[in-house]
Amino acid sequence: MKELPLHEWHTKRGAKMGEFAGFSMPLYYTKPLEEHRAVRQKAGVFDISHMGQFTAEGAGTEDFLHYALTNDVKGMTDGRALYSPICREDGGVLDDLIVYRGDPARFRIIVNAATREKDFRWLQGLAEPYDVKLRDISEDWCLFAVQGPGAFEELAPFVSPAPHHLEYYSFCEATAFGQTVFLARTGYTGEPGCELAMPREQAARMWRILADVHHVAPIGLAARDTLRLEAGMALYGNELREEWNPLESGLGWAVKLGKEGDFMGRAALEAAKAAGVAHRSVGIELTSRGIARSGYPVLSDGKAVGAVTSGVLSPTTGKAIALARVESRLAAVGTPLQVEIRGRSVGAVVVRKPFYQNPKVKD
Repeated sequence: MKELPLHEWHTKRGAKMGEFAGFSMPLYYTKPLEEHRAVRQKAGVFDISHMGQFTAEGAGTEDFLHYALTNDVKGMTDGRALYSPICREDGGVLDDLIVYRGDPARFRIIVNAATREKDFRWLQGLAEPYDVKLRDISEDWCLFAVQGPGAFEELAPFVSPAPHHLEYYSFCEATAFGQTVFLARTGYTGEPGCELAMPREQAARMWRILADVHHVAPIGLAARDTLRLEAGMALYGNELREEWNPLESGLGWAVKLGKEGDFMGRAALEAAKAAGVAHRSVGIELTSRGIARSGYPVLSDGKAVGAVTSGVLSPTTGKAIALARVESRLAAVGTPLQVEIRGRSVGAVVVRKPFYQNPKVKD
C-alpha cells in the first residue's frame, strides 16, 4: 500500500490504519462517533492527500474540459469550482470530480484516488485534439480539509483572505500560516469549511500547526464516510459506477444537455433521458429496527426492486439511513419499501436528500 506523506504522524497519534484506494489511511484516531460529532459540533481536519490532483493548461483547456465533462465548463467564471461526472461514450460514469477555473487556459482538477490513473489516461486521450498540457501533480501536492461549523473561526486568524469571505464553490491563492496555498470553499461533509492544497514539503508543518498547536481534531476516513452519507453525497464505487449513467445515479443536475456544443456521452444520455431511466438513486430511512448496509436487497411487497448502495445509523439524526438504487416507479418521496437484513424484511420509506445539512454551508 502507498503511504500518505504524513503517515508517521498518523501512526504516532495512534490512528487505526486501513486500506482505501491503495493507500494506508487513518480510519479513526479516537472513535468514529466522537470524530463525527466533533465535525458536526465544532471542526475537524482531514488528511485527504490520497486524492488525485491534476492541472490543465493551454489555449484549448476550456474547450477540452467542456467536451470531457457533462457539466457546463463554459458557464464558469474565473475563481469558481464546478462538480461534474466524467462519462464514457455510452454514458457510464468513469468518475466524479471538481474542476477549478483560474482562467480559460488554466484549471486544476481533483479526482478520486481509486480512479486517478484511469482518469488521467482517459483525459489525456480526450485532450489530444486540443492545445492543452495535462499534468498529474498528485505526488507533489497534499490536500487537507477543515470542516465544521467552527472551521472558519479556527482558520480566520491565520489564513488570508479569510475563508468565510469566499463564496461557496469558489477558490483563490491564499496565505495560510505563512505559506502559500490553494484554498477552496468546498467539502464533503454537509458543513461549512474549506480545502487547502499545498506543496508536499510544506504539508507537515501546516498539519502540525492545525492539529498539535491549535488542536483542531484530526478526523479519519470512517467519520468522513458517515458525514458524507448524512449529507446525501455520492461515493464512487457505491452510488456511482461505470455501468450506471449519471441520470440514474442522482446526478442529473450535473448533466447539462442544453449546453453549447458536443460532449462525451451526450448522445447516450439524451437517449436515456428520452427513454426514461429504469432506476433512481434515493434516500431511505428504516421504519423498523435494523441498519441497511451496502449490497442489501431493497424490496417492494416482498419482491426485489433494487439494492442499498450506502447505509449507516446516523449519528446526527439517530435514524437508520441509506442511499439505495431502486426502480424509478418507486422513487417518489413517501414510497414504502423494505430492506432485507440477514433474511429479515425491515420496513423503510423513501425520504428527501440530504438527510442532514448545515443551513449555513453555502452562506
